[in-house]
Amino acid sequence: MIDRIFNIEGKWALGADRLQWIVYKRAGNDWRSLSFVSSSRDILARCLSEKGCDAHTARILLAGLPSTFKEWKSAVGRL
Repeated sequence: MIDRIFNIEGKWALGADRLQWIVYKRAGNDWRSLSFVSSSRDILARCLSEKGCDAHTARILLAGLPSTFKEWKSAVGRL
């Protein structure tokens, strides 16, 4: 599967593949995937928090996302 990073804020990023959103954290020059969420934006927010992302950064990363991955995937089209 091909991952696509679509939102970056500092050392945190959100990406997706055809099955789920992916939480990334910068590790040197690379991005390391930390969590995989195929359900809701609320669960994605919880994963960001549990992995140590501060609330301000999480709000920036999550801004504009619909409430579910399925809605997001429909809006962005084919991955």
